[in-house]
Amino acid sequence: MTTPACWEELVGVHEVLAEADRAEIQGWRGPAAQEGDDDVPPLTVRLGTLGRVFAEHSAGFTPEQTRRLFRLLEEIQVNDGGRYANAVATGFFEALLNAWDKGFDLRSVWPALGPYSRAHCRAWNDFTAVETPDWMR
Repeated sequence: MTTPACWEELVGVHEVLAEADRAEIQGWRGPAAQEGDDDVPPLTVRLGTLGRVFAEHSAGFTPEQTRRLFRLLEEIQVNDGGRYANAVATGFFEALLNAWDKGFDLRSVWPALGPYSRAHCRAWNDFTAVETPDWMR
């Protein structure tokens, strides 16, 4: 699977995201990688890394950076449809929900999520039998 056209804008929201993506690629390619190697991890893996890293470092994001990140993720789901929507949902948002299970304050960023993102989070809660709190409805 290719990467969305807005990938550089997505990881450019905050340097911590860009650093995490570079590290994910370097780890994927290994020490024997050649200059110009374009082999990258699957998009779902890269998005999962971004979701985890965002949860770990969200306090360092400005409100505008947080809104921009979630706006871009929503746009990928809406505009790119099935091509990338599942990768966003199963990569980024499932990592974010996993972090919520471990104490991440998802409620603090919930207003920044778009309708597709919110719907996936609620559906994932239903699928995994996690009670969806009222603030998610």
